Amino acid sequence: MNFKALLIFVAIAFSSPSWAEADSLNLSTSDTASQSEVPPAADQQWKSDIALIIDKAYELTGIKYKLGGSRPETGFDCSQFVKYVFEQALNLSLPPSARSLSKMGETIKFEDLQPGDLVFFNTRKSKFSHVGIYVGNNEFIHAPRTGKTIRVESLTKNYWLKRFNGATRVEPEETL
Repeated sequence: MNFKALLIFVAIAFSSPSWAEADSLNLSTSDTASQSEVPPAADQQWKSDIALIIDKAYELTGIKYKLGGSRPETGFDCSQFVKYVFEQALNLSLPPSARSLSKMGETIKFEDLQPGDLVFFNTRKSKFSHVGIYVGNNEFIHAPRTGKTIRVESLTKNYWLKRFNGATRVEPEETL
């Protein structure tokens, strides 16, 4: 998804009175997601916060991967990228590793993913060894590995499907 498409998605999805309407516009990740999973209308601020998270993540595309890196000037590894995005977008402090991030928030089923959810993978023969941020349309943004840059990829690629470990949704009150 290019940046213009993302802006259109965010404008439509987050200006709608409810997630249910976004679903009816075919903007959700699943046609089978139950309406009981839809956030209540009182969560408008969190929807706005999700837009900030996605926007900040997209701003960092193209920055190189660096193991242990935690700043745009030096590069990021996957977990430090996620940590930096949440800190910059919402001033939320998250733990520094993929494994510790996987223990935060509510566990989310693949078919119930929403933008801003954290997605986890087994990329080093170890569960929860890689993390990214779900951006919608079955895509996520992440810092992949040495020699690569922060980028958006499809969760439906065979490589990622085979390694998918789960997802979580981090709410602001959980990070205080």
